[in-house]
Amino acid sequence: MSESATEDRRLRSDAERNRERVVAAAVVALHRDGAGVPIATIADDAGVGVGTVYRHFRNREVLVEELTHRSFTLMVGRLQHAQGLGGTAVEAFRDFLLGVIQDRNDMVLRSTGGPAVESERVGAVQAELHRGIRELIARGLADGTIRREIDVADIAWLGATLAQPGREGRAWERICERLLDTYLAGLGAP
Repeated sequence: MSESATEDRRLRSDAERNRERVVAAAVVALHRDGAGVPIATIADDAGVGVGTVYRHFRNREVLVEELTHRSFTLMVGRLQHAQGLGGTAVEAFRDFLLGVIQDRNDMVLRSTGGPAVESERVGAVQAELHRGIRELIARGLADGTIRREIDVADIAWLGATLAQPGREGRAWERICERLLDTYLAGLGAP
């Protein structure tokens, strides 16, 4: 391999690491400072220059879109994992929502205080998540573990309520588990 090819690969990997640092810092900064956090603060938190942020994300909206897309993608992965475990639909919802609670500090969503994003790219992954939730609801109705009328919005708001970013510690997680189990038990009640 030529010296220039090795140098190009190193530069690409450095650029990718910088991009990931910017994304991680942006999530923390948005949770800490809100949607109006200056790009300069994100850059400083990431240990890069403002130009590096703009090299990867041409403006704030593109950066927030990336954070939101990643958040929905993370939830889709959690839902797919839960669906693949077998068991009842309620058990799958429990596994899915516990995963969402665990990931709360890695997500930026409008429902947990993030800014609104209305791009087709984000809409597509959000639609995939909603489709999966509807399938799981149908499975619960079929297996008898869900006996109440619920829809995607019910599950989304439950997840958003329990997965508030910045809540730390095992005590908060125990509260979330108790509230989640109470809600899920209610789904099977006549």
